[in-house]
Amino acid sequence: MSGMTKRCPRCGAALPEAAAFCPYCTADLRHRAAPTPPPVLPGWVLRAFAAALLILTAATAVFFYRTPDTYDEFGQVTYTDADGTYQLLVADSNDRFAPKEEISLDAEPSQEYRTPSRLFINHVDSGANAAQIFMQKVDAVSAQLIQPEDSPWPMVCTQPKYRDFSPEAAQVVLVNYTGSSSPAELVWTLDMHNGDTIRLRQKITPVPIETYDFYPEDHPMSTAEELQALIDQVTSQVPLPAVVNLHLPAVTYTDSVTISGRPVNLYGSQDADGRRTTFTDTVRLSAQDGPVSYFYDIDFVGNKSSVGVSASARFWAEGCTFTGWKTGMLGYGDVWVNAISCHFVDNTTGFHFNSTGQYVTHTMFNDNVFLRNGTAVLLENVPSDETMNFQGSRFTGNGTDIDNRCGHPLDITQVIFE
Repeated sequence: MSGMTKRCPRCGAALPEAAAFCPYCTADLRHRAAPTPPPVLPGWVLRAFAAALLILTAATAVFFYRTPDTYDEFGQVTYTDADGTYQLLVADSNDRFAPKEEISLDAEPSQEYRTPSRLFINHVDSGANAAQIFMQKVDAVSAQLIQPEDSPWPMVCTQPKYRDFSPEAAQVVLVNYTGSSSPAELVWTLDMHNGDTIRLRQKITPVPIETYDFYPEDHPMSTAEELQALIDQVTSQVPLPAVVNLHLPAVTYTDSVTISGRPVNLYGSQDADGRRTTFTDTVRLSAQDGPVSYFYDIDFVGNKSSVGVSASARFWAEGCTFTGWKTGMLGYGDVWVNAISCHFVDNTTGFHFNSTGQYVTHTMFNDNVFLRNGTAVLLENVPSDETMNFQGSRFTGNGTDIDNRCGHPLDITQVIFE
């Protein structure tokens, strides 16, 4: 038969070369390889592989779950961990529910100021103050200022710490500035135990304020009566936050003067014969609103029967002398007062602090001289627990140098006692 080139191996029938089976005996003519069964892995290998895969999967999940997070916001951050959800915020007041992204501060261009930035931590669900429990989750807290390198007066900040004048705040940072300082950004950084980082940012912008200067060449102020009339005039005519500076002549004021209604700064002077601006009766300050009243380079000379400066308003004396008073300088009520580079001489009590408030203007009481006073410094009550620093001061010939009857914290490591 034409085209038949092979025979069936079973029946011998002639078949085409491409035949796959014999039509005569139905024999299968295709070559089939015997199937090879797949290898069987030992059970322990399979179990080991499954365990390794499980461990790898768990490790991957833990890695992504435990990767530290960074929170970076202005004013406030919401943070959640296994214990709950917390609101962290920065503010300039003692209101722990009022975040402040930006603080605008009225300031004289050449005057130094200090303002607090407070960190509050609230439990979101309950609104409770969570500062104490949350700070146990924190490794470290720090603060820094981001500001232009060419700022005319760069701001400076302290590092965060608890301060009792703001008892509900977890931490407080104090920022020093002037009206000439460029705007800056205060950055709080909290490094958490679990590796997370929380940053809270706050813009601080000093706003130069109007300053009114009054001189004896232009305004009568040669007597206590004239000076009081001028003080009353500016109190009624110059609203806050404007600053009022009275530049006093080198005269002696023999009657008392009262500053109330608004702060007023007094600048003493000296004439060609060396006579300085002098008060021989009490100057009283009771202006409760606004900034500090500053007195510079003025002599207060008494007769042992009254008080040189009696302040129930914020007050700062610098370069002044207090001589021969029952009490040279008294701060009382709920305010903070400061004495810097002053002389307290021959007073029954030189400097008397008896205030129960919480506000702190400045903790420095440096470079004062206390000479021949019955009691140089009497601390009956002092606002807050901020340490008063008397560095550079000298105590000489006093009956009692420091009567710290309220046990207030003091730094006298750089004080001279003679």
